[in-house]
Amino acid sequence: MARSVGGASIVGLFAVLLPACSSDPGTGGGVGAGSSTGGSTSSNGGSNTGGTSNTTGGAAGSNSAGSNTGGSTTNGGSSTTGGVAGALGGAGGNVSAGGMSGAGGRPSGPSSGCTKTPPSSEALGSAVLHQLDVTGMAAEYTAGYTHRQYCTTMPKNYDPTKPYPVVFYGPGCGATACEGNSFTGRTDVFIVQAIAGADAHDANIVPKNGSPGCFQAGREGTADSPEGPYFDQVMASVEATYCVDQGKVFAAGTSSGAWLSNYLACARGNAIRGTAADSGGLQFAHGTCTGGAAVMEFPGDSTTTKDAEGNEIGSAAARDLFIKANGCSSTPTTMAFDKATGCQVYGGCDSPVVWCDVGNKHQSGNSYLSPSGWAFWSTLK
Repeated sequence: MARSVGGASIVGLFAVLLPACSSDPGTGGGVGAGSSTGGSTSSNGGSNTGGTSNTTGGAAGSNSAGSNTGGSTTNGGSSTTGGVAGALGGAGGNVSAGGMSGAGGRPSGPSSGCTKTPPSSEALGSAVLHQLDVTGMAAEYTAGYTHRQYCTTMPKNYDPTKPYPVVFYGPGCGATACEGNSFTGRTDVFIVQAIAGADAHDANIVPKNGSPGCFQAGREGTADSPEGPYFDQVMASVEATYCVDQGKVFAAGTSSGAWLSNYLACARGNAIRGTAADSGGLQFAHGTCTGGAAVMEFPGDSTTTKDAEGNEIGSAAARDLFIKANGCSSTPTTMAFDKATGCQVYGGCDSPVVWCDVGNKHQSGNSYLSPSGWAFWSTLK
């Protein structure tokens, strides 16, 4: 009998085992409580918890690459997610005992902030703005990208002894405060919202043909983008202050935030387990991808687009790059993840790539990020 995880049929998952910026990355950005500029980002799906239920499944840890042994058990075992990882990739369950490191060499287990009393000034369920001075960047970035901000939202039922999954979310260009987003209101994740740097300093934009108010990860982003050190230092602070699961760090975003999400999937795949990007591509100068994060693309209006030098950098090019980098099958299987139906899953790998075409308008996939992204991430080990 077929079972489902986050709206995805396990029969469909086993079928995956086969031989082995949008037109303008500067539009969008949701307007939420306490924000000023932005665009029309929706905050739909805030309380949707699709894809979190577990049933019986194959025990994680016995899969051999490409063969799905141990992911096909129909009864017994530890959890569906362990079996699903094998069904999607044939390599699930390679997280070492003790939680020191997981697939792709990523950290895993509780962060150092677990058991610490959360800051008394931060109300549960409310976004809090933080200041951060980023270090370790190349000299050309210091003027525009040193003084940064980010927001954190503890779940309403936050328990400092329980490690929470983290969603590192990037809004569209122009977001300067704690914006609402598709994940707002969830009680099962810790939300970190990124805020772009250099948004009021046109003269300090690097490269000069970049987009002010956007993340430096768009169509003219650089391989040594200052968004890399920014992500590292934001997450170091979060992990030291709050109780989060280092093996369940995910990135998502819409418009400029989608470009950021795709950049981080490449540049920080050894820290991020999975991503979900709406209406964004991947800069041409992205450097060597590390780790291999699982990727979900909602292309919107960014399926194909070029940078100023004529390089193809749309979401289709990003999809193809991640399929190859993650060692996935080039033949997809059609599946559903919560309300996103007809998604194409490129499996046969530890970190699958999913293409969900839910509309060709800018930010067509925004309201899908939380329910469908979470349904996809819940299948990963």
